[in-house]
Amino acid sequence: MFTENLCVLESRVEELETRLNNPRLMTPSQVCDFMQISERLLYEMKERGDAPPAIYFSQRTVRYDLHQVMAWAKKKQVGCC
Repeated sequence: MFTENLCVLESRVEELETRLNNPRLMTPSQVCDFMQISERLLYEMKERGDAPPAIYFSQRTVRYDLHQVMAWAKKKQVGCC
């Protein structure tokens, strides 16, 4: 049980550090850096309808909310600590 609690705490600390060290609204390029994927892959995922939700300020100005990107990535996670 102690190990389980420690794992949960470590995960929470890591999440908080990520939120502190990244901008809240990210460009597609920043999202790709964050997720360690290519922009091509991000756009392929968008075409399939399997990408984090985007915020469109205009046709050419797209941003992604860090919290939504993290929640989307967490849904993709297989297995756990």
